[in-house]
Amino acid sequence: MKMRVITGGIAAALLMIGCSNSVEPAKTAEVKPTVSEESLGLRKTDLYTEQGTKPAMADYSAEAPGTSQRIQRAYDNAPPMIPHDVEGLLPITKENNACLGCHMPDIAEAMGATPIPASHFANFRPDTSLAADGKITKEGKEVDNTGDFKMIVKKSDHLYQGRFNCSQCHAPQANIAPAVANTFKPDYQDETMKNKSDLLDVLNVGVQ
Repeated sequence: MKMRVITGGIAAALLMIGCSNSVEPAKTAEVKPTVSEESLGLRKTDLYTEQGTKPAMADYSAEAPGTSQRIQRAYDNAPPMIPHDVEGLLPITKENNACLGCHMPDIAEAMGATPIPASHFANFRPDTSLAADGKITKEGKEVDNTGDFKMIVKKSDHLYQGRFNCSQCHAPQANIAPAVANTFKPDYQDETMKNKSDLLDVLNVGVQ
C-alpha cells in the first residue's frame, strides 16, 4: 500500500513538471523609443552628418584697451580674463609683447590697466640638477618630486621670461550664450582679491 502511494506521488509530481514546462512565457511588450537621436546631446542636429551643423560664433569684445570693464577673477589669484579687443596684439613673442606697454606696474595705473603682479617678476624654478641616471637631485640628494620642498623665490627687476607669453594663461572672454547654463559663483577669502593677486605672498602657505 505504501509503495503504491509513493509511486502515485512521483507520477503526480512528474505530471506537474510536465504541465509547467508546457506553459508559454508571457510576451514582453515592445518598447517604442520616446527620444529621437537628433534630440540627444547639445547640438540638436543629425548625429550622422555634419551638414547643417554649425558651431556658435564667438563674439569677442571689441572695446579698445583702457575702455572696457574688468572681469572679476574666478577665485583667489586666478589669471584674469582679457576684457578688451586683442586685435593686433597677438601673437606675443619675447621680442614683441604689446601687453607690456600698458600693464607694467610703473605705468598700469595711469593707463587704467591691471598691473602685472610681483609673481611675474620672480623665478620659481627650483635649483635642481639631473643625475647621470636621470634622477632629479637637489644639493646632492635625490628628490621624488620637485614640489616636495619649499619653493625658493628669486625676485627680479625684470619680467621673468618664463612668463612672457601672456595669452598662455590670460584669454579674451567670448560673448556667447552657453549650451549649458553656468551657475558658478566666484568665492574669495577677501573681497579685494577680485581684481588683484597676492600669489607671491602666499606661495608657500601650508608647505613644510
